[in-house]
Amino acid sequence: MSKVAVAVDSIASLPTELVDKYDIHIIPVRVTVDGRVYQDANEDLPVELIHRFQKLPQIDTTPWPPEFYFQEYKKLSREAENIVHVVCFSQFTATISLAKAGAMMAEEAIPHLKVEVLDSTTVAMAQGFIALAAARAAAEGKSMSGVIEAANAVKSKVDSIFIFDTLGYLARTGRINRLASWASSLLKVKAVIKLCQGKVYPVALARSKQKAREKIIHRLGEHVAGGESLHLAVMEVGHPAEAEELAGIIKERFSPAELYITPFTPVMQTVAGPSGIGIAFYGGEEKSDASI
Repeated sequence: MSKVAVAVDSIASLPTELVDKYDIHIIPVRVTVDGRVYQDANEDLPVELIHRFQKLPQIDTTPWPPEFYFQEYKKLSREAENIVHVVCFSQFTATISLAKAGAMMAEEAIPHLKVEVLDSTTVAMAQGFIALAAARAAAEGKSMSGVIEAANAVKSKVDSIFIFDTLGYLARTGRINRLASWASSLLKVKAVIKLCQGKVYPVALARSKQKAREKIIHRLGEHVAGGESLHLAVMEVGHPAEAEELAGIIKERFSPAELYITPFTPVMQTVAGPSGIGIAFYGGEEKSDASI
């Protein structure tokens, strides 16, 4: 039995090859429409359904109840006596409190089990990089405290920047009203926003995708310093060719040690809308697996 199992929410958008290599347990998030619950999977949310849900004036992204997380931890307890679950940012969702309640239930039911629910304070591949650091540490045989330390080391420096044609889709969750008002102050602009350490910041409004992309690259250049290895993922929905182009520019200019292209998951597409691109990144010396 392994020392530590690592779990992460599906919206972390980790590439399948990394999930398989490090045996990372993916816990699907959910979206509820007209009383029906849909899991974050292509089978549950095919493209045509996503497009229909994107047009709804409101969507329900309430997380699972504690009993769901209890069952997930119970399954993992067959593989490990210690579990680290890296959850999405607590400022915008109740996931962490519900997962912690599920962890308490699991620890009470399974005496040998210890579950640590870690707030990533972020989402998408920024969250994914934190879980990946934890999984790499677990694969090296580190203790639970060592796995948590590795995760926190990446958590302290990971960053993400996104470009959206509109923030109107995200505004349906009721959690970014101020940013949505800022982005709608001008017509036909691209909103560039930053998510870092649990807070969302306005970066810029750009007249074109090209200008918005230039702002992302400029911001990335400001963050890359001191010869640190760059670990980066380009995230996209509806723009695979643009993601490839952006990844190529970043690869040529910054020579990252680790570079992935990953699409938004079905629930992320439902929440964020049909168009978006962004990057998640951090500097450091952790081992890498791939560069495109």
